[in-house]
Formats: sequence, structure tokens, C-alpha cells
Amino acid sequence: MSLSYNYDKRNQKDILRHAKKLEKHVVGDVYALELNGEKRQDLLKKYAERNIKGWIDENGVVHKGDKGLIGFLVQDIYFGEPKDNKSESDLKEAGVELKVSPLIRKPRAGLKVKERLVLGMIKRFKKLPENFYDSHIYEKCKLMMLVYYIDESNQNVTPFKFPFYKSAYVKIPEADMAMIEQDYRYIRDCVNNKKYDDLHECNAYYLSPCPKNNRRAFSLKLSYMNRLFSEYIDKDVLLYEPEKKKTVSPHLKPIIKNPKQLKKESFETIVKRRFNRYKGKTVEQIRPKFHHLETGGKKVAVDKAEFARATMTMLGVDTDQAEEFVKAGVYVKTLRVNKNGTMNENISFSAFDFSDLLEEKWKESTVYKEMVNRRFLWSVFKENEKGEYVFHGAIFWSMPQDDEKIIKKGWEDIRDIIRAGVKFVKDVNDDGSPILTTRGKNRILNNFPDSRNTDKNRKEYRLCPSPKPYNRIISIRPHASLVYYDLKSIGYKDTGNPRCNGCCLPNGDVMTKQCFWFNNEYILEQIKEIL
Repeated sequence: MSLSYNYDKRNQKDILRHAKKLEKHVVGDVYALELNGEKRQDLLKKYAERNIKGWIDENGVVHKGDKGLIGFLVQDIYFGEPKDNKSESDLKEAGVELKVSPLIRKPRAGLKVKERLVLGMIKRFKKLPENFYDSHIYEKCKLMMLVYYIDESNQNVTPFKFPFYKSAYVKIPEADMAMIEQDYRYIRDCVNNKKYDDLHECNAYYLSPCPKNNRRAFSLKLSYMNRLFSEYIDKDVLLYEPEKKKTVSPHLKPIIKNPKQLKKESFETIVKRRFNRYKGKTVEQIRPKFHHLETGGKKVAVDKAEFARATMTMLGVDTDQAEEFVKAGVYVKTLRVNKNGTMNENISFSAFDFSDLLEEKWKESTVYKEMVNRRFLWSVFKENEKGEYVFHGAIFWSMPQDDEKIIKKGWEDIRDIIRAGVKFVKDVNDDGSPILTTRGKNRILNNFPDSRNTDKNRKEYRLCPSPKPYNRIISIRPHASLVYYDLKSIGYKDTGNPRCNGCCLPNGDVMTKQCFWFNNEYILEQIKEIL
């Protein structure tokens, strides 16, 4: 079915029909509609494919592409609504905000939303309305038409071949709108009190002040948009249907059962109060109905996962995750501190490819997104003299600004070592005999900095010293549970496990897949106030 310009922009139902016609087409079909239709030369020049993907002119000058033009192309040509900076909805006669958003296909996770949803700029010197419902942001997000296409550039597909995927209305649920209102108040207070530079994404939950063109913009977080997409839009669960009233329940259990609570108190205040009731209690006391005595009066051992379940129980949630934390991208971690002050848990993040790590910029890096520009919730149990782990409290945490330069230096050091070439040696005892793993393979050392190969008194320093200092915040360690080495540089192989457990370095060596970790001693510093 060919595309056309025709639809009733005053009718929500017809807007949906018009949007869903895109689902059987590619981006280039919208351009072809104009090429064979009204033939407006200014639009044909503006939205030519080379402007989207980038090009090199006859003088060798590189012109950077702009994939953001895809959204403007759809809005300008197909919906007949030129992009502007006005505060009202794009399709104002129907009260609908139009958003065109890219998806990306990930090898294991499938289709995911590629980027946050920007709603409008936050102006440094323009005061925001006191009431959220008087703001242009409420007008923008109260009813949205989302048109998704799949960015397949990682498969060498050109922009005009990107397929449209799904189109759907999104009417933000009442509970989510209450959270967004709280985020708006945080942003409003910073702007109106002339604290624009104090705006940070990690201090917001769903509506964040994201960086854009050296300024800040209102945006719905990537974690929030991914939740809407995966649980509703991709499953064809309608969040809004014109002429019908429908309430959609969340798939995960929420912490806040009544959104009106958020009118009186902040989300974090409510969460902290729930935790405070359990201070001084053991896991068995927090979840008594899940613990019993075996025959003979012997206690059932409390496994690691049970501590995490206890954290959710204290919040009144009987699933492994809470709806608000997933939508906000909050990293929830239950920590166990031993009586000697050490910590059992290690805190790891996503595995990376070495090539991706070398190409990324700091503010777009995985480390920045997952470790710096993020909210954490630490739920802390500490071992007492009886060997019982007692709940000491929970704190919301984001990385202090002064620590960002330290973690960035650690990230840069790792990249420098990869560029220079990672060094490997076989570990040996003091007498020179090889140290073998339980599988009978050589233990391999590398020169990524850790507490051993940066200490001149350690054997690891003598065998394989790191050229960079130990970073007190982060380090990299294996992410894969199975070892994989194919090290041509030292003539060593340990390739008995599947190849997916290894990652290729620039020089062709393959080592066990790595990820970044928070060092335990750093996390202990952050939670010392409740120990």
C-alpha cells in the first residue's frame, strides 16, 4: 500500500491510522512520497539521504550526517507539520505530540530503544511555571504518538532502507505522571533559583535534564522509554486508544500503590521510611514466612539471593524488581559487610568490546552512563558477633562530582593500555614453577592495573607490572564465567570454552571478556555512614 499525505490532523483515530501505514515501509518511502508528489525542492534538498548518513564532497571535505533528520522528514513531509520550537503539541488540534524514535537490534537483547526521548529545551534564564500542569512539558507528554523505526546502520544498511517498526499512542499512566511531576519540580527549582549548573540526570527518575548542545533539555529517560516499549508497545498492549477509556496495570509490582502519596512526599522519602522500620532485623525476621527450621532444629542456610529478596520485601514488593526502579534505571544492590569490615559483594557492569571502548567518547561511554550518571540504592546488611547479618539501612547514592575525574582517569588509563598493547605472562611460584588453575591450565596475568601489579612488593608487579597506577574507584576484571585465551603474543591458548567468552584485542590476541567494576573499598567508603 503506497503512502499518501492525506489524513485528518484533528482526529486522533485518523492520526493513528495514518501513522500505522508507515509500518510496512522504509524511511526512503517517505522521501519518495515527496519526490513523486508535491516535489518541494527545499524539502528534497534538506532531507536527501546523504545529509542523514554524511558525505564527502569533491574537495575531500567531510560533511557529518544527522540521523535526527529522519524524525523531521517524517513530521515535515508525511504529517505535514514542520518542526518548530513552539511549546504546544505538534498536532495541536488533536492534542497529540508526535515523536519519531529509533530502535536498535542488540545480539542478545533484541530490539531496544536507542536513545532518550527529548521533549524540549530547558532555558537557563527563563523561569519555569510553578505548577507542572501549566508547563509546556505536560502539554508535550500527556499524549504522544510514537513512530518507531529500526536503525540498522550497524548492519551496513543505509538510512533510506531503515524499516519503520510500530506506531502507537502513549498516554503516560497516572503513577508515572506523578513521578514525572516530582522530577519537574526538581528541575524547576534549579532553574528558578539560578542553579542551572546543578542539574544532573542522576537526580531525576523519569523526566531528566539531559545534556544537549551544551545546554540541558527535558527528556524521558532511556530506561523509561525502554520499559514502555518492551512491556507495552512491542507487545501491542495499548496505553491509549482513541474513544476508549482503558487502564493498564504495570507488569512489575510498584512501590507506590497510590500515586496521590507523591503529592505529599518525595519518592525517596517514602522509600527511606519503609526501610527504616526494619533496621536491626535479620533476613529471617524480615521474611519470617520464608524461613523455617529443618528436622532436628537446624536452620536453613540463607543464600545470597535471599538478601536481595529481603530488600524488595521491605519495600512491599513481592517480585525481584520494583517497577519504579526499572523505569528509572536505578541500580539496586544489596550489600553484606562482614564483621571484619570487608564486603562480600562485587559490583560489576556491562561487558565491553575493546574496539567499542576505544571509539567511545566519555559522556557517551558505558562507564559514564552506568557508573557516573546514574542513581544507586545500596541496601546494607552487616554481620554481628553471632554471625547473623542485620539490616543497617539503605541509602540512595550518586557518584560525587569530585570523583568523576578519578573514574574518568581510570577509564582513560585502560584505553591507553589497550592502544599500547596489553601484556600477558604466565603466573609462576617463587621457585619458577607454573601456577595452574583447577582445570590444569596456566594462570595468566595481564598489565591492567589492580592492587597487586601496582604494588612493588608483590610478585605480580615483578612479573607483569602495570604502566598505570591503581585507581581507587574502578578496575576491570573478567565478565565471563568461563576462561578463553588465544594469545599469539606469548604463544598460549586456552580455547576449550565457547568463543563467545573471549574478546579480540587490537593486536589480534583474544582474552576473556572484561567489564568494569566498582572496587569494594570505594563502596565501603560511600556507605560508612550507616555501618
